[in-house]
Amino acid sequence: MTLGQRITCFDWRSAAIAAPFAILLAWFVTAVLDRDPPIIYDHVGAVKDHVPQGGSIEVEFTVFRLRICDAAVKRWLIDSAGAKHSIPSFTVGPRPLAGLDTYRRSITIPDAAALGQASYQVELAYTCNIIHRLGWPITVASPPIRFTITPNEGLVPFPLPPPPIGRETG
Repeated sequence: MTLGQRITCFDWRSAAIAAPFAILLAWFVTAVLDRDPPIIYDHVGAVKDHVPQGGSIEVEFTVFRLRICDAAVKRWLIDSAGAKHSIPSFTVGPRPLAGLDTYRRSITIPDAAALGQASYQVELAYTCNIIHRLGWPITVASPPIRFTITPNEGLVPFPLPPPPIGRETG
C-alpha cells in the first residue's frame, strides 16, 4: 500500500474505539478548566451602619449569577478585636435564577462580639461539575460588609437580687 492509499484509507473500527475515549478526555479537560465563578458581586452593604451586641442587622447583596450551581456557605463576622465568629443562622429565599439579583439577609450579632468596627463576609464553595464535587470547588468570597457594633442598652451589667418574699413593710 502506497502512502497516498494509506492517507485516503480510513479505519472505521479504530475511530469507533477511539471516539468514546476522546469524548471522555474532552469532558474531563473541560471540567478541570471550569474555574470561572458562577457569581459576581456588584454591590454589598449593611442597611444600617451600626447594630447592638446580640442584635440583628440586615445586609444587602446585589449579584449577577452567570449560572446556577450548588454551594456550601460559610458566614463570618470579624469584630474589632480580630476574633472570627461563625454566623450559623440565616434566612433562605427561593431558588435563585441566573441574572441580576438583589436580596437581603438578616444576621444576628453574637453577644461575645467586641464593640467597635466589624465586618461580615460570606464564603461560598460552588460545585458545578463532578471535579468540583470530588474536592476542588470554586471558592468565592464576598466583599466585606463593614458596620459598627454598639453596646446593647437592654443588657443589665450584673444580675439584680430577687425581690424580698414574706412580710410587707410599710
